[in-house]
Amino acid sequence: MRNRHSFAIVVMFGAAITLTGCIAGWGPAASPAPSPPTAATPTPTPTPPVAASVAISAETIAVLDAGGAPIVSLDYFQPTADVVAGLSQYLGAPVDTPNPGAIESPPGVDRVWGDLRLFDTDPPGAAPEEPNHFVFVEGPSAGSLPVATAPGIGSSTGVRVGDPVTSMIIGVELSASSTDPATGVTTEVHRIGIVPLPPRADSVIERNLAVMVVSHSDTGLIDRLVAPSANYGV
Repeated sequence: MRNRHSFAIVVMFGAAITLTGCIAGWGPAASPAPSPPTAATPTPTPTPPVAASVAISAETIAVLDAGGAPIVSLDYFQPTADVVAGLSQYLGAPVDTPNPGAIESPPGVDRVWGDLRLFDTDPPGAAPEEPNHFVFVEGPSAGSLPVATAPGIGSSTGVRVGDPVTSMIIGVELSASSTDPATGVTTEVHRIGIVPLPPRADSVIERNLAVMVVSHSDTGLIDRLVAPSANYGV
């Protein structure tokens, strides 16, 4: 009896192990489903800035966006071809006309976008006193864009041709005034946005560059802007 009882216990213990093993290993372990491939996020194409206006000062000619930030800023001493190319991106190709020059200016070429004229001098100038080119503004538009002095030059928002002379309230210097005896009309030349130049040992003049503003007493309006305007020379 003892042996039979012992045999029964062994059989029952073995059966328990077998059953436990079957339950624990019930079928193959489930493998996690593979994640679908993630599509690459496309890099957004930057939106090119939109030109809204042209601003001039004694140092630069700039194309601004609608918020007044410069899209491109060009100066008077870099190669004129680079300046023309930079402006043409936003104003279109200029109309070129030979300019014979005058007493105080050499011959050259006028490159014109509407009321904005860039005078390309020949030969080129030398910084910081002899610019490679000058700008003349004789109306409100440079091609399809409005043109004025840069904000803070003459007024907080700049000044433009056709504005009253009295609109100039910041940094205004009367440079010259003359009256035509035949008409009684007085021409005034103001300078605004004055930028000092380094002193020279051979000169006692406090040299500077500015934007020249020409006006006439019969209208009281700004007639022309010129930059850069020097307070030295012929």
